[in-house]
Amino acid sequence: MPVRPRLKPISVVRRPSEVILVGRALEATYLDDADGSVTALLQVLSRGEHTVAELPGAMRGHGFEVTEAEMAGAVEALDEVGVLLRADADAGLDEATRRRHESNLRFYDLFAGLDRSAVDYHRDMAAADVLLLGAGGMGSGVLQALVGLGVGRVRLVDFDVVEEKNLARQFAYGRDDVGRSKVEAARDWVGRYSPGTTAVEAIDERITDAADLRRLGAGASLVICAIDSPNDVHLIVNEACFALGVPYIAAGLQYSTMFYWSVEPGVSACRLCLDLDREDESGDMPELLDRSVVLPAGRVNRATGPIAQLLAGYVTLEAGRYLTRTDPPVAAAVYHTVELADGMRTTRAEWARNPRCPLCTGAEGAR
Repeated sequence: MPVRPRLKPISVVRRPSEVILVGRALEATYLDDADGSVTALLQVLSRGEHTVAELPGAMRGHGFEVTEAEMAGAVEALDEVGVLLRADADAGLDEATRRRHESNLRFYDLFAGLDRSAVDYHRDMAAADVLLLGAGGMGSGVLQALVGLGVGRVRLVDFDVVEEKNLARQFAYGRDDVGRSKVEAARDWVGRYSPGTTAVEAIDERITDAADLRRLGAGASLVICAIDSPNDVHLIVNEACFALGVPYIAAGLQYSTMFYWSVEPGVSACRLCLDLDREDESGDMPELLDRSVVLPAGRVNRATGPIAQLLAGYVTLEAGRYLTRTDPPVAAAVYHTVELADGMRTTRAEWARNPRCPLCTGAEGAR
């Protein structure tokens, strides 16, 4: 079927000899329009009623004689700057799915064009299979967000049971769940909230090493780490995901600092690179080694409901970038922080591949 291009719902500002297209906050496109033909074309495209072959007739109604080749070139140029959609793209979904995922589809419109529609992004999400480690504050929040996005399958891993103290920040659980396995209670919540949308496999198990993750993650699209034990869990996940060949995302709260980052094996630097970088830095600065910890920081869980939801939101947005490729991941080998007790100050620090990293060296050699 011929495509009917439609202008995205953006602001169009007319000046005496130009038109300004304003969509995203940091983007604006300036087009010469001395004779008003561009404005007329944008008005026609805003209705999404015509194929490229039909545009010359529609433009004639505005007093402009143009050829089909000229219209094809104009449509291609507008698509390149990201302001066009396929007018009938949503018709590829059944009515119930369109209603439920309306806001998700409109979010995907930000990245959609004539070659790839919002429905295509939604289908990528529906085909995804996520290994989610942890069903606590952040993990249960990530699960809820993934289900809202319509992810196809989640393998949920945890060994804990629901306690009353969890109810302050783990909103997939209620009083009736106290004492139950978290993964089973979370699976049941999904079944009530969104029956038939997301398949949840409840895995009541403690992660101890990379072999566990290689077994549990075989065939997964993505791994999300929302656990903080064992102590070297991030390196364990790092090793396993290299073997699986899938990206992963990690996040957490340290004292009053929220953090999140991700790794795409063979593409970005990995978590082992970061640890090796820190070792190199300590070796170059001996004064960093000349110190001892008098009192180690105690393990205190300060993740309130809003904090857990913030972390879950950041992590799920990054997961969406990997699963649908709307745009590049923002946290691949980038350590993002939010200082909760320092005016919500944010930082981002990139790290590079370390030449001593056997995982990244091996992945590079395999390509």
